[in-house]
Amino acid sequence: MKCEAPPLVVSDALVKQESSYFFKGVPFTGVAIFTESGVVVSKKQFFNGEILGDYNFPYIDIKGLELLDSIIDEEWDGNLQLFHEGKPFNGVVYEIAYDWVCDVRCIIEGWELDGLSQHFQKHDCYSELIYGAGPIQYEYIWNEPSVLSYYKVKVQAGDKRSLKLSFNKENKLRGIYIYKSIDDIFSLNAEVDNSPLKITSFSDIKKLTFDNVIELSLQDVTDVKFTELLPSLLEFPVNTLLVSNISWGVLYELKKNAWLELEELSFHHLVNLTLDEVISFRNDSFKKVKILYKRKLY
Repeated sequence: MKCEAPPLVVSDALVKQESSYFFKGVPFTGVAIFTESGVVVSKKQFFNGEILGDYNFPYIDIKGLELLDSIIDEEWDGNLQLFHEGKPFNGVVYEIAYDWVCDVRCIIEGWELDGLSQHFQKHDCYSELIYGAGPIQYEYIWNEPSVLSYYKVKVQAGDKRSLKLSFNKENKLRGIYIYKSIDDIFSLNAEVDNSPLKITSFSDIKKLTFDNVIELSLQDVTDVKFTELLPSLLEFPVNTLLVSNISWGVLYELKKNAWLELEELSFHHLVNLTLDEVISFRNDSFKKVKILYKRKLY
């Protein structure tokens, strides 16, 4: 899986030694922005001190200047609005701290575009990216430039249905989290170009590297949707299943189709049945599975 968030620096922080570029004494791998009087004139990608070529942010599609925040004016009238040369700014703003780029913000008519920014914390080891693409919004979190820890795609209108994937420090899939449903999410993903991580089917998720077992969460998923999703999800080695509501429908589906790896069933609400009935059903159908309800194991 190649899904990276390269560290960003200003070119003045790079030191050229012969044909290689160094940052803080180390051959630089990442992206440097080159500026003239606060205006970004180019962005170059580096690997191990060598220039690979020009770099473009795949999620930015805004026409306008790209400026350092040092030459941007701010006005506060209930909300923060950005100006340049006396006019509301349109373009991209880079916030700099100690030679690092710590924020990339897209601005329309002086206002920060909702859901389109990349924030770097601790500079070279953590970043988060949020951006919209038509009816959907993406969120990525990297613990390191090449270690993705969190991916989420959400439909912005209606029921806010979403798909989230989490990863461990070895870039292996750790969990799948579905809210409401994934209706249209795969097809909408397919229409978005240049996504850092392209997920258009459960087959794409299966191509990711994962450990022997993973966690599965189905929140606010109806019994009908549970039944629809289960065949595809049975292809993953799930040892922990979390659902919002436990019902007879969910239990009967699990009796017919359960994961051999399943060790724990967790839920928040009982729907038309009692906890004793759930435990009795578990004892008859999958004795080795623990029940977690209201932070108590049964």
